[in-house]
Amino acid sequence: MLPGEVVNDLIASFYESGAFPERWPDTLHKLGMSLGAKGGNLIRSTASQLEMRSSPGVVSVTEAFAREGWNERNSRVARLMQRSTHAGFLTDSDLHSEEELANLPIYAEFLNPRGVAAGAATVIQGARDDALIVAVEAFESHEASRAAVPTLDLLRPHLARAAVLSSEIQAARTSSLIEAFNAVGSAIGLLDKKGKLLAASARFEAYVGNVMIEGRGRLRMRDERTDNRFATGLAEIERNRSGLSLAVRDKDQVGIGVLHLVPAQHDARELFSKVSIFAVMARPGNDLLPAADIISALYDLTPAEARVARSIAQGLSPADVARQLDLSPETIRTQLKRVFAKTCTKRQSELSLLISRLS
Repeated sequence: MLPGEVVNDLIASFYESGAFPERWPDTLHKLGMSLGAKGGNLIRSTASQLEMRSSPGVVSVTEAFAREGWNERNSRVARLMQRSTHAGFLTDSDLHSEEELANLPIYAEFLNPRGVAAGAATVIQGARDDALIVAVEAFESHEASRAAVPTLDLLRPHLARAAVLSSEIQAARTSSLIEAFNAVGSAIGLLDKKGKLLAASARFEAYVGNVMIEGRGRLRMRDERTDNRFATGLAEIERNRSGLSLAVRDKDQVGIGVLHLVPAQHDARELFSKVSIFAVMARPGNDLLPAADIISALYDLTPAEARVARSIAQGLSPADVARQLDLSPETIRTQLKRVFAKTCTKRQSELSLLISRLS
């Protein structure tokens, strides 16, 4: 059993993290180290997916676990959920036999080789339709994890209250964010990293049905070419954490505006927030063609490509543009091909209509 001052310090850390969810990784690290483990995970399990926040000592292993697809065949969580009524911590050796700990693929191929097979976890019923899991990871042995259970059970009521508080705070933050977007009349949607629409302002919701479709997997654009670019963009954002913009058409294939995808960073991706991308629908309302620098920003065009796009929208031919810019026709044609790709258009008439519709 831990000394009283250590227990009191841990409890204080739990409640601080409950009020300030961004502190959970450090608190989980402190909890794990005090019990001879490397750290911990705080997991929110819903019917559709797992959301996870890891302490520094185990984050690399946790990320590799997800990257290699083990979350989809995770007997640890599945069996823990089957015993969710148990009001205490359960270890890997409580949930699996010795033979399974040695031979199941999750242990034999991933956990055992990395020395992270011994853990202890508990299920906490969330305030909504969710379950919260606190897992202390990477004890030296299964015996060590079992020895830590009495202390963990002592701490569990405080962990439970703090974890549920975190979940409620994040839900309130998301609700307040949407209310703020509605107050200023912004057309903004909150997406997870796979492009699923989590919440949206009223103006953004107005586009759903006409311009985009809210599917089970992710938001989908009605125009196939735009949707392909959207799917590619989601992957680029997850990989590079840099934003992009794409042209959007309605169900009649008419360009109506630009969808800016902005990656959420740092505080915007706090615990239990699945928000990975802010989707901002822009629909300029003036009567003039946008300037080249605006077109460049809206469609991720280089300055040269933006000048070509605007010139085409003004009714000039590629040959006219070449003469006007004192460039070779081959250069203009190359730039125009890149403009077509980035704006999801195939013809000069489509590009001209798309740019014109922004006015």
